[in-house]
Amino acid sequence: MQDAPGSPAPTHVPVLLDRVLDLLEPALGRDRADRAGGASYVVDATLGLGGHAEAMLERFPDVQLIGLDRDPDALARSGVRLARFGGRARLVHAVYDELPEVLDGLRIARIDAALFDLGVSSMQLDQPERGFAYAQDAPLDMRMDPTTGVTAEQVLAGYSVPELARILRTYGEERFALRVAQAIDRRRRQGPLTSSAELAELVRAAIPAAARRTGGHPAKRTFQALRIEVNGEL
Repeated sequence: MQDAPGSPAPTHVPVLLDRVLDLLEPALGRDRADRAGGASYVVDATLGLGGHAEAMLERFPDVQLIGLDRDPDALARSGVRLARFGGRARLVHAVYDELPEVLDGLRIARIDAALFDLGVSSMQLDQPERGFAYAQDAPLDMRMDPTTGVTAEQVLAGYSVPELARILRTYGEERFALRVAQAIDRRRRQGPLTSSAELAELVRAAIPAAARRTGGHPAKRTFQALRIEVNGEL
């Protein structure tokens, strides 16, 4: 995948792309049973870098696509990728649970198919400045839509110890959630906790040495929990 938002040819290739297209064929293909005329619509509810959208527009030339993403950077990149399709691709800054409002706004009463490719975007993980990854130092942001909502830094600064422990236990399945929350509390009393690298090291130190020997980086569960909380993923 290329890094610049204005790059002419993003190269991200979705996993299982051919299988996705085959599953959509009965609803979007030219041989579908309800060929009564009128426009056909498909929704890509998690547009990302536009790999699925591009393939759908190529495979189904009679179809119009509505692409949603909460990340403005993803919309800009996919917009470059899909520009050659002109008005057949309409991209909207929205979360997929806003789909009814989006369709109402576009005056579309019926869609023929929708694709939801759920999960965190590899593009976001690959951009260190977004703060999603514990392997690289960055500001503690973690917002999928950086134009709205609270950051991970604000969660760490403002949540009580019991509330921090709850989200670490519930969203990260962290066995040592209370220990980690207490370590965060001790650290934030000294000043704002702003660095992903410092948080990763703080979590590692809070977890008993015996538990750190297996299961990968000990901070991965805390970072997952914070990401889910910041973005309201559930």
